[in-house]
Amino acid sequence: MRRRLKTQWMWLTVFITVSFSGTFLLRGNHVREFQSNRTTGRTTESSFSLASMKHVTKSLAELGKMDDVNRHFLFLNHVPKCGSEILILLLQKLQGSNNYRHVRLTGGNKRYLMRSQQEALVFEMYDIIRKEAIPLSFDRHVYFINFTKFDRQLPTYINLIRDPVDKILSRTSYNDRLGKKDFYSKCLMRKKNNCNFKNGKTYDLTIPYFCGHDPRCMMLNNDWALQTAKANVEKYYPVVGVLEELNVTLEILEYKIPYFFKGIQDLYKKDLLKVYRNKKKPKILKIVQKKLKETLVKEYEFYEWIKSRLFRQLQIMYGDHNSH
Repeated sequence: MRRRLKTQWMWLTVFITVSFSGTFLLRGNHVREFQSNRTTGRTTESSFSLASMKHVTKSLAELGKMDDVNRHFLFLNHVPKCGSEILILLLQKLQGSNNYRHVRLTGGNKRYLMRSQQEALVFEMYDIIRKEAIPLSFDRHVYFINFTKFDRQLPTYINLIRDPVDKILSRTSYNDRLGKKDFYSKCLMRKKNNCNFKNGKTYDLTIPYFCGHDPRCMMLNNDWALQTAKANVEKYYPVVGVLEELNVTLEILEYKIPYFFKGIQDLYKKDLLKVYRNKKKPKILKIVQKKLKETLVKEYEFYEWIKSRLFRQLQIMYGDHNSH
């Protein structure tokens, strides 16, 4: 009987010793793993990579139920030759008084991005947001990106467009200064087929900047592209301005997005009004203008829709003021 008890006590002692040792080892491994993660975090902060961003930035799933759009993250994915330099300059001037920072993203003339390039841009922007830790505004020429496809909140998108023919004239006027021929006048007057803007390759269309990177977005007069662009504007763009209605645009921006645009109207009148008021529009033959309008049917439909939306917002704004 004594031998049996002695044997049981011996095994019990061995069991307790092994259990304690195992717990200690597991805890030690956990501490080492935690320290390793901390070191990796510091290392990856200094240089951007998709892997590091996915690790340190919480996804929408991890954050739980949230709005798709971040109100303290502004993105002007500006359309070329539509006066966006005015908005960029105003954003830069307002950043001090409104307590945010404006970041000009590099990317050259690359508007269309492959999916991997879209993902890289999304995580680059979130890397900057994480480091700055204050509200930020960004700008870059790039087609619309749906950030939720990469499990991130979308920015508050804004943009500025203009009359499609005037946009073409601005581009051709620039080309003339570089010594290039007025392509649009030449080909339209000679009634050749290479003025059809097929797939948007000849003329940088406006609709893709709101539609996205689907190949259909870049097709001229594609109804799916037009409807997709409208849907994205309604959901993600609180304001899309019109260059020909710049004063109304600035008024709506200050009303709808006051955090970034408080004081923008006064600043524009004080610093920029005289500069941009005196800019002359390039001349164009009426027959060329007529042909261009006939060609850019959906571009004009989108332009008129945006303009109508802007004035509806103005009516609502004054209705709100009157109700108070």
